[in-house]
Amino acid sequence: MKTKLRQTLTAICLASLAGYALAQSSSLTRAAELRSDKLASSSVVSQLVVGSAVQVVSLEGGWAQVQAGGKTGWVRASSLALSSGASNASTVAAGRDAKGNVALTLGVRSIGGKPLEERSNRHALIIDIGKYEPASIPELPGAHVDRESATQMARAMQVPTSNITYLQDEQATADGIRSAIAALNARVAEGDRVFIHYSGHGTRYMDKEIGGCVEALLAYEGTTDAVIPNKEMATLLAPITNKTDKLFVMYDACHSGGIISDASTVRTRGLFNSNDEGALRPKFAGISEECSKPVNMKTRNLMVEVVAQKALPQDIVHIASSRNDEVSFDDEQKGGLATEFMRDCMLRDAKDLDNSGSISIDEMRQCAQTKMNDRMKGDPLYKAPNISLTGNANFVPAWFSQSAPQATAAVASTSANTPVPTILALPLTGEQALKRLFDQRDGKRKVQVSTAKSQLKIGQDTMDFSVTSSKAGYVYVALAGSDNKSLYVLFPNDLDKNNRIEAGQTVTLPRPSWKIRSQGPEGTNQLLVFVSDGPRDLSSLSKSKAGPFIVSLNNADGRAELGALMTNSQAGATTACSSAAARKANPQCSDAFGAAMLGVDEVR
Repeated sequence: MKTKLRQTLTAICLASLAGYALAQSSSLTRAAELRSDKLASSSVVSQLVVGSAVQVVSLEGGWAQVQAGGKTGWVRASSLALSSGASNASTVAAGRDAKGNVALTLGVRSIGGKPLEERSNRHALIIDIGKYEPASIPELPGAHVDRESATQMARAMQVPTSNITYLQDEQATADGIRSAIAALNARVAEGDRVFIHYSGHGTRYMDKEIGGCVEALLAYEGTTDAVIPNKEMATLLAPITNKTDKLFVMYDACHSGGIISDASTVRTRGLFNSNDEGALRPKFAGISEECSKPVNMKTRNLMVEVVAQKALPQDIVHIASSRNDEVSFDDEQKGGLATEFMRDCMLRDAKDLDNSGSISIDEMRQCAQTKMNDRMKGDPLYKAPNISLTGNANFVPAWFSQSAPQATAAVASTSANTPVPTILALPLTGEQALKRLFDQRDGKRKVQVSTAKSQLKIGQDTMDFSVTSSKAGYVYVALAGSDNKSLYVLFPNDLDKNNRIEAGQTVTLPRPSWKIRSQGPEGTNQLLVFVSDGPRDLSSLSKSKAGPFIVSLNNADGRAELGALMTNSQAGATTACSSAAARKANPQCSDAFGAAMLGVDEVR
């Protein structure tokens, strides 16, 4: 495509930012314990004194993976003398520093070298029950570790510490859980985002009303009167799902005893499986004999129950640590296996498998499943449980660049003087990038787009389309060119910055001050139109221009930066939006947007 001003937009080339993932030299500003994992409860590998020289491999959730004295482990990031960019990033998730063409990648990749901002419109509720009131309910020591792991996940999703609520052990009674969800609902404004993590026992019991066994989370009291079945949970969450742009729920529990005859079974470390790093305990408590093992169930999973409450699957994400007829496990040292592996994949290890320029929750799940399979490999009793994902599989929990992919295993086994092999980013298409952005939309916000012509004759026709939105907001238009490489932000632009739209209003674009004429090549252009509650700051993208339009370079950095900007309002990270009342009064605090996507063909 070219404008009638005939600026060529064909100067876009495929680019992949490739650099060496190098360890950063640092030293300890205070004595620290080198631990086997990024958890305060992990075993100590060695004691490090003030001034100890280390090589920093990764920064994740306030922890730093380092090499020191021939050993690799984790220390608190605050104990290190780091560059300012990395230090700031370490308090949130991780950072990235760059000098020339050499990229230093540290854990969760940030955007353009900037640390991820906290968003006042994001919230988390973290529930962990490691010890139940009845002595007959097996303890889950690792559930308390999951509290810290879930916190790291929440922080990577830009949830401020002040917006995280915790329930632990005796706090997590059935009524305590109900009250916490009600309090969460009171804090959430329209367009906010919520993460809920539960670690503890799942169970199944007979519900005479439906004539079958139902799945439930077991509250601290540990009785049939202290359960939160899926149907009730969906009812509790309904007012939240009606407001949030995305609700992400993770259960690290299971609802089946499987082949377990005694749910209190504890495996000693390495007794049956050389891959065991700690004793494993089933995360299932059989409070009902007739429902303790797989049966012909009449129950429905949480996603089905939530959708029955009129929630849209587009706006919900549910991760379960196992299928409903499988057993999931708690590692007493590292917590629930699913939580441990999802944490590591979210913070560092997941890869952009579909070359969209971002990492989806399903790509994180696949990464975690691989780790689960490796952990349970060769076990004589159990197969690896399948981490289950329902809802929006293309949800992106946190936007970051993967232009210089992680190679943690290689770093750990390579001397400090040997560079890690470069991993080249694969080509990305503009259509893939726009599709990933489209999948982040809030399904409750309706946007309709219609074109005057679905086919444009090259060199003759101009593109014309109209936009209608169910909610007031700001219109943004992106185009993936028919060359299957280029990506442009067409509107707003230098010639037309008035992108406000009112609810029910129809806006016709392009306006007379700018037109887009078909100039080929033959193929399909993908048009993404979305209407956001709050305006976006596109100034950082304006360095790459083609006439009045912004051009996004076709590499992972460009895709990640575009995705982060488009899914984050300008106001969402400001103090003006810190209170629920302020966010309710000001729609611009919301990150939510509605979207429509369609193809326009160019023909001879």
